[in-house]
Amino acid sequence: MSTEMLKDALDFDLIADVFVVESISASPAELHGQLCGYLASGVTLPLEDWLTMVVEFCDIESWKEEASRAAIVELYTSTLTLYQNGEYALIPCISDDDAELCERGVTLSQWAHGFLAGYGLSGQKNALTDETKQILRDFANISGMQAEMRVLEDNNDNETDLTELVEYVRLSAMMMYAEHFDVKPDVDHSKQNALH
Repeated sequence: MSTEMLKDALDFDLIADVFVVESISASPAELHGQLCGYLASGVTLPLEDWLTMVVEFCDIESWKEEASRAAIVELYTSTLTLYQNGEYALIPCISDDDAELCERGVTLSQWAHGFLAGYGLSGQKNALTDETKQILRDFANISGMQAEMRVLEDNNDNETDLTELVEYVRLSAMMMYAEHFDVKPDVDHSKQNALH
């Protein structure tokens, strides 16, 4: 599967639509951040464990639509493949460039909050490198910026700052993942049989 197709599975609006269908009030950005944080901690997360986490996170009994579950499985497999394929192409699942700047900023804060939660849920207790500690501190600061992001005005300076912040978050998550796992350019998890 091409990198662009993998990135399509991380589209915020796609996951937001799943949340609407399933009557889920949580943030799609936070859910994806949680997945990325867990994977970046160096702890393996099997698909079935991830699906259990999603049901708990979203506070639902089960999926109303099979298509919803399929989209969540694809979110997992695409994220894992993008982490592993060595192209550094992973993107956070946040509102896209068509959305208002404040909405993009809020979803980035939610993603960072989810990342920290996922990292914590992984139970990773090994000594952290100074770089990892700094990244987690930065993510905590970004996570705490939701109020400021809500009032972010649309202008070129803010646009540039937010773009740089998204890029920092994106690269930091991938660097943390690469610290723990060998990156394998030919791995594509979307080709493996999906569990039922």
